[in-house]
Amino acid sequence: MTFGGNTTLVDPDNATGDVHPTVGISGMWLSKGIFGVEALATLTPGFFQNDDSQFIRSSRATALMGNMVLTAPRKYTEYFLRPFVSGGFGLLRVTANDRAGLATSLIDLRANLAGFNIGGGAIGFLSQSVGVRFELRYFSTLHGTERPLLEAAGEARLRYMVTSAGLVFRF
Repeated sequence: MTFGGNTTLVDPDNATGDVHPTVGISGMWLSKGIFGVEALATLTPGFFQNDDSQFIRSSRATALMGNMVLTAPRKYTEYFLRPFVSGGFGLLRVTANDRAGLATSLIDLRANLAGFNIGGGAIGFLSQSVGVRFELRYFSTLHGTERPLLEAAGEARLRYMVTSAGLVFRF
């Protein structure tokens, strides 16, 4: 679930701060020591919409990130939760279309923004190959990112938090 979002991009329904469902997938490799790497992708449909959206017909936010991971050594957490922190850089992509449905839409936002994320959580295994993962993650654009042409002069800013829980499969 996303929450606590804010942006300088077009948001006529003021919906980026609302709670939105998010789906995602990640692949993480952890060493026996304290380091690891992670690739993660999330999709938040309706990011610029709320229950009574008057202006936005469809929207979404997508994050594609590559991260470094720092975790507790496996020898100390073999049968318990293994806490981790991770962070990295990648792409934040947002789109929004208005309800007007005109050939030249008033709100036709498509932006690819350089971004970063930082977060943490824990992984616990229920068996040798299946477990659960809980985390809290912060996503933001990098400073100095130019706004899309639709916007006034200045920097584009997009920030939001994601809390998630999911299944883990060990290969």
